[in-house]
Amino acid sequence: MAALRHRNFRLLFAGRAISFFGTNVVPVALAFAVLDIGSASDLGLVLAARTLAQIAALLAGGVFGDRLPRKLVLIGSDSANCAIQLAMGLLLVSGHAEVWQLILLQLAGGAATAFHSPATSGLVPQTVPAPALQQANAFMTLARYGATIFGAAAGGILVATVGSGWAIVLDGGTYAASVSLVALMRLPETAKRSEAPHFVRELREGWSAFVEQRWVPITTSWIALYFVFTLAPVFVIGPAIAKDHLGGSSAWATILTGEAVGALLGGVAGIRWRPGRPLVVLAAFLGCAFAQPALLAVQAPVASIAWAAALTGFGFAFGTVVFETMVQQRVKPEHLARVSSYGWFTAMCCLPLGYALAGPAADLLGMNAVLWFGAAWMACSTAAYMLLPQIRGLRSGTDIEVPVPSVATSV
Repeated sequence: MAALRHRNFRLLFAGRAISFFGTNVVPVALAFAVLDIGSASDLGLVLAARTLAQIAALLAGGVFGDRLPRKLVLIGSDSANCAIQLAMGLLLVSGHAEVWQLILLQLAGGAATAFHSPATSGLVPQTVPAPALQQANAFMTLARYGATIFGAAAGGILVATVGSGWAIVLDGGTYAASVSLVALMRLPETAKRSEAPHFVRELREGWSAFVEQRWVPITTSWIALYFVFTLAPVFVIGPAIAKDHLGGSSAWATILTGEAVGALLGGVAGIRWRPGRPLVVLAAFLGCAFAQPALLAVQAPVASIAWAAALTGFGFAFGTVVFETMVQQRVKPEHLARVSSYGWFTAMCCLPLGYALAGPAADLLGMNAVLWFGAAWMACSTAAYMLLPQIRGLRSGTDIEVPVPSVATSV
């Protein structure tokens, strides 16, 4: 595995894998912790606080991810989250936690996390040479989706055995481990910016870089609308259909497991497979996501829906690897964090919007109508996306405008 031969990438990958694991322990632990001291409405406020703070700080995260050494940005983000999770866990363990305290800590944690993803997107190309870049992104995707499966399972076990507070303390420990690993990375010096920092100007520069190559905003917008019209209705309406017609929570768990397994396989495929027309292949797989809402609408057998979910997971994970790699190859290194932050900002705004709209739309039009619309939207928009010359004409490994910066390759 070429990417894993490089010490800097091994450290970054190990840190991300450990941190992702801890992060996926928390949703289960936090949910039960809040319900022990408050209500379901309180839980909604606590969860919303982190998401809203992350959205609000994402563009700033992109600016600082390009302005400062990205290794230091990651260390700062993880250090802050370590302190926040330890404080939250110890409040719960001591029995002194109140809902308002958890909301404030979640706000702080969301803001700290906003600096993480843009900096990571810019840092990966600094850890491997150009030929290993897609493989490195595939391993990062595997770390994320593998942690989703195993972290959630571990969260349930920890809550049942040691309690929510200690589970969240463990997450603080995973952030500390990530800080220790990232701190060991030895990266080459990057060119210093000649002009004085100016936040608004840097935001404008990032936006110009984001729209400069039209396939970037086109693909980002297409995926964002998929979140709104197709993905969000599946996750809002799907559990209700599973409860009423498919056998209950076990059926929905099977469907979610299928999607997670598909995502892992998509990450594995990204390690070796480099398609010649990467965005066309991305669309061909992700476009199959139309099948999941359609099968839910007709109340197909659970196994069929799970297979469709697996195909969706595969398409999204493999597409993430391909898209991240192409952005890193074609966007100037000094703009990468800001371009990534605009993409994350779009996605994180659109998914909650889709969740908010799906329920009222189902009440007004009926659940099946919303699901069929999502299926039709995905099929038609995918066909239109694949016909665009900016998408069809983009080939892997050609027309790369910016070389990936040299990296330290010590083993």
